[in-house]
Amino acid sequence: MNTIANQEYEQTLNQIVRSLPPNRAEQLVEFARFLEAQILSEALIQEKELAEIEADNERWDTLLDTNAGQYLLEKLADEALAGHTAGKTKPMAVNNRGQIVPG
Repeated sequence: MNTIANQEYEQTLNQIVRSLPPNRAEQLVEFARFLEAQILSEALIQEKELAEIEADNERWDTLLDTNAGQYLLEKLADEALAGHTAGKTKPMAVNNRGQIVPG
């Protein structure tokens, strides 16, 4: 957010806080701290998800580097091709949000 907008919000909040009774001002501060913690929590969740994705990718890379992994991959490909040949598959597409949807 740009500095001018932040300054305007800060001025507005200062005016509001000055007009509130002390117990309500305290509630406003508690809510602001809640929002602050929520942002931190969201950032930590994103970091954790990224770490989990990276760890999962490493496990896949390790598996696929083995003969057993290659065998499993070939078996999955054969099963997928057999399902498609038998008419058990459906077309799919990706929408503008990057989600897979029926094609």
